[in-house]
Amino acid sequence: MRSGRKYHRGRYWIQQRDAAFTRAGESCEVTGEPLFFALGSGLAVKEVWKRACHHILAERWVRSFVKGADVHILENLVTVTPNLHSRLTHAENKLFRADWIGYRSALNQLGFPLEMLDRAMRAICASAKK
Repeated sequence: MRSGRKYHRGRYWIQQRDAAFTRAGESCEVTGEPLFFALGSGLAVKEVWKRACHHILAERWVRSFVKGADVHILENLVTVTPNLHSRLTHAENKLFRADWIGYRSALNQLGFPLEMLDRAMRAICASAKK
């Protein structure tokens, strides 16, 4: 378990993460940058994936404010480069300070499509109603 996480991510998380990776293919869903690299040459080629699955609305935020919602719903997951994942995670600090407009603004500055954020929020709210 990653430091600071108070809950375990199980098989369902792995299934949803893998589904998000499949949906993305070989490019970042936000920037279009390649996520797959071939290192070496000839018979010594090593295939390397550099990707991360990011919760658009932070897992901890959803668990705190949208009780009973499915935090790993596919609409709330996006496959990105590790560099972008780090910047998106940093932007989440605004969410935890109850700065929704600041969070949207930070995502917009990173080139994140705000339609994805809106779709994630609708899907999470719908999953909580079930």
